[in-house]
Amino acid sequence: MEREMLNINANLVKEPNFTSFEREGEEVQVVNFTLVKKYGKGKEYINCSAYGEKIEVAKDFEKGDLIHVFGYFKDREYNGKTYKNFVVKSYNKIEKKDNEEISEEE
Repeated sequence: MEREMLNINANLVKEPNFTSFEREGEEVQVVNFTLVKKYGKGKEYINCSAYGEKIEVAKDFEKGDLIHVFGYFKDREYNGKTYKNFVVKSYNKIEKKDNEEISEEE
């Protein structure tokens, strides 16, 4: 099955949540976080998860940071409801450029 890979830039809603679970007898580290993307007067909330070594990147994230994520959406059924989650393959914080630094470079 081919998945549609997407790039998304959006703001972090709150601090990331670090946890773990067991899969096939091994502990898997996971970080969950929510991004918000604004469209005119509307907003879209995107629940994201990164696994394994990828969790290290999120340790420097703070509420409001602009985050770039690359990955795919995965639907999950739970108690009769369908949940949509974005599985992160790579991601990073987009640093804001300081206006003074831009002026000096010109």
